[in-house]
Amino acid sequence: MKDWHSDDQIEYALRHTEVVRGPQQRLNTFGVTNVHYYLLTEPMDSVNETRIREGRVIAEKPRIVTPGYFLNTFEGFGENARSQAIELLNRFEFEPDILEYKYRNEAGNSWILSENIGEVASKIGAKIDEEKDAMATILKAPDDAWQISLLKFIFDLTRSSLRRNVQELARMGLFERIEGIPRFVREEIEGLFRAVERGELSVNELGSRLRSYGVFEYYQDRFFALFKRKG
Repeated sequence: MKDWHSDDQIEYALRHTEVVRGPQQRLNTFGVTNVHYYLLTEPMDSVNETRIREGRVIAEKPRIVTPGYFLNTFEGFGENARSQAIELLNRFEFEPDILEYKYRNEAGNSWILSENIGEVASKIGAKIDEEKDAMATILKAPDDAWQISLLKFIFDLTRSSLRRNVQELARMGLFERIEGIPRFVREEIEGLFRAVERGELSVNELGSRLRSYGVFEYYQDRFFALFKRKG
């Protein structure tokens, strides 16, 4: 990527990112979502060549969000992902104050074809149709800012999924509060305590998670009792 200011990178990527074909479904409310992407770029200083980056973005089941924690949920998107995510949050006025979405980018093969980008997009689209891959997507992006384009795509997919995810959780009563704590937070915490009992999670990690949720004081007696047993 060029050595330019972050704002310039983002502006450039936003202007030149195109979703040629998006996934047919939104992010799953109650399970993992696997988005298969083909990211097409034109290599610098070349004519009628297309670079194809194939990969998958794995979105975990939505969970509780705090805005600060959200910024640590991108994995595999490059060393500048956090600062770029902050800038995108500000630009899109995206305030994740209800749900947390965690993503993992699993980069696959990358190769160059001696064909123009439109022809390549058409051939990949036909391949997707043949395979009936409902979660496949085709993106066009600048070759030297493609990671930002991928982040933008994930932001847009998340924003378009949020309303439905919230509605489905609300229908199950998971936002009902008991002593000020939403039911889905309580269920998550109970799962964490069980994981510690089974030896699948450390007591220290449990404490960190309770603090990140802002409920440590409510659970502290139970936490310290468990800490003594496990210590």
